[in-house]
Amino acid sequence: MAISPSGINPAVGSKLSPGSPEALTLANWICCSYSYYLGAELLRSDSLISESVLKHLWHHQDAILCCSLKSVPVFIFANQAGLDMLETTLVALKDITW
Repeated sequence: MAISPSGINPAVGSKLSPGSPEALTLANWICCSYSYYLGAELLRSDSLISESVLKHLWHHQDAILCCSLKSVPVFIFANQAGLDMLETTLVALKDITW
């Protein structure tokens, strides 16, 4: 929800705004993690500038799903393609169970 285009969802309460340092950090972690584990870049390096990384992640053609590393994973982010694939919303994402 931190990097969704709306930034704040009234059903969930106040969340991080798309331009917040926390949202940018999350977006950079997603890109770095992808690069580290898969050995390829998720986004072109010229799109990793400030808020444009958020927009590129959200509108990426491939589904991007992120979850916590716990015994039972909890989804913490999905871009629009990921939400469409799971047929869910950002609000309901955290309630998906394995």
